[in-house]
Amino acid sequence: MLDIILIQHVDTGTNLLEYHQDHTTFNMKHSDIFSGFLNAIQSIMSKELDIGTVILITTKGKRGHNCIIVPRHPISVIVLCDQEDPIDLWREFGEEIAERFLEMFGKNYIHEKVDQFKKFAEVIKVMCMGSKYCE
Repeated sequence: MLDIILIQHVDTGTNLLEYHQDHTTFNMKHSDIFSGFLNAIQSIMSKELDIGTVILITTKGKRGHNCIIVPRHPISVIVLCDQEDPIDLWREFGEEIAERFLEMFGKNYIHEKVDQFKKFAEVIKVMCMGSKYCE
């Protein structure tokens, strides 16, 4: 089941949009910490170590999750879902979100004005209606 989708500005790590399910176990107070962690990991792996872009982080256990990262400059779509969910399905979902976001806002938006992106939550909600892993 989907917990949260973050759309992040790649260069700054700014959260442009947070979309979450009502049932999410993810503490939304920590989304900035989570976003900063992901931005730091991406920077270390791709810039400092030069070993590629992180696209998946997986945790195991009772509350295990997959964190699927879809990089599409100038954004990354981050999908946090249950460990049992099909990764490929969520990766495709993230790709579609990225495509629609860039169609709506383009690549030359002002990322500091995050209020402009709130209306995109409705697009994600409609997309979720067609998935058994969403709402």
